[in-house]
Amino acid sequence: MKKITFLISVLLLEFNWGIAQETKKTNPPETKKQSLCSRNFEETYEKVSRNYAGWGEKTASTKDKKRLENLTKETREKVSNVNEASECYFIITDWLSFFEDGHLFINIPNPYQRPEPEEEKAKRASQVPSMAFKSEEQFINFLDKKKDLPEMVGIWETEDKNYRLGITQTGSGAFSAFLLEKKDELWTAGKTKFTLKESFKDNYAADYLYYDFTSETKFARRVKNYLVIDDIYRMKKVYPEPTELVSNEDILSRLPDYRVEKIDDKTTLIKLPPFTMYEAADYILDMVNKNRQLITMSENLIVDMRNNPGGDENAFAALYPYIADGPIVRKGGMFRATEENLVLLTHELESIQSFPKYKRILAPKLNEVIAKMRNNMGQDVQGPDKVFQYVKATKYPQKVAILVNENTASTAESVTLEAKQSSKTIIMGTRTKGLADYIEVRDWGLPAFSWRLAMGMAKSSRDKELDNKGIKPDVKVPKKEVDWVSYAAEYLSKK
Repeated sequence: MKKITFLISVLLLEFNWGIAQETKKTNPPETKKQSLCSRNFEETYEKVSRNYAGWGEKTASTKDKKRLENLTKETREKVSNVNEASECYFIITDWLSFFEDGHLFINIPNPYQRPEPEEEKAKRASQVPSMAFKSEEQFINFLDKKKDLPEMVGIWETEDKNYRLGITQTGSGAFSAFLLEKKDELWTAGKTKFTLKESFKDNYAADYLYYDFTSETKFARRVKNYLVIDDIYRMKKVYPEPTELVSNEDILSRLPDYRVEKIDDKTTLIKLPPFTMYEAADYILDMVNKNRQLITMSENLIVDMRNNPGGDENAFAALYPYIADGPIVRKGGMFRATEENLVLLTHELESIQSFPKYKRILAPKLNEVIAKMRNNMGQDVQGPDKVFQYVKATKYPQKVAILVNENTASTAESVTLEAKQSSKTIIMGTRTKGLADYIEVRDWGLPAFSWRLAMGMAKSSRDKELDNKGIKPDVKVPKKEVDWVSYAAEYLSKK
């Protein structure tokens, strides 16, 4: 989402608050009757209309302008007597949805969710089967009477110890995991938490049930005495005693969510963390450097970017030496030059002076954009391009597959397209989210509820728009396929 790191965001918080206070001094005095939500909406309207990079384009037509005018009038009426945060959140969010831009939003730690009727959840719960075992003791008695049980059968516990589950066999290569103790009135002992269907040895399609009894199919793998369900959790077998325990190598390269793993003799996988993670760029650089020999000895490389929401675009740069077969160009955005955007970027530049790493990375671009804004106020100004230049392409990897899905968004989409500038790169998966046209996201303080308003102050200079369309993969992974990594490895080996 934001291109600056969490640390810089914290430093800017105080500055932005001050800017918000200074700006309010120029606005007409507020009446005592104005509701808290009215105050937030009026500030939101002013900030978006004055500083959002998409304002001109999205309100250009007479039809769109009229539609926004009507929506704004309705919104002002709705917020006039609202002083409750959650109600206000939904009203303003509905107004922001006019712009159809996921980078324009109320930035709060825990966004409000519209409550679902309890009967809907209860209805889904009633359709989930329960096993006959209603206690751990009962299941242990069952296990003790059986011989030659599959290694998957037994009692498993999540690493956070939040769940202790029994897993029993329900068919050939099929298993069901169930609660060994009651969690609440709907999640009772014996209730199925997930099912497993083996696709090949120790690899499974997992139909996992969330707390609200909605389900999602995930890829799962057993690594000796551990069961890993991608993006959900890791579980450890606690009974009966497992026949084999994970090794140090397994702990380092097979169990972590974010890892570099040798898939086969030709292929290495790099599973990246979200770019929103604190110090993501350093984390990924460390991952790559520690595994440089493995990467440069692999004919094929798979970079897993599924479910990556974006964040610090510099996080991906560590991979370019292995992907590039020529220069890779990161196009600068078109910044909207306004007084408030200028003040924000100026304070941002000041805030990084005491941090050499961020100063080195961010200061050149900020200096150039600030200078252009000062000389071209009220216009759009071009941010600088960044060129990743490499003298010679590495012999290996020869082919690079980047895995993407509908949750690959923002800067994760941008760097995917940058990597596609190399002839080595193939994009595989499903169409991405489509959230990468309005960039350089920053946020502003709002008057009430300690909210902040996030928006893009620049538009991408790409030739092709992505918002609400996404990136179409070169190779679509079939819906029935659960193990995308194996699918990609097989595809690359045959290409």
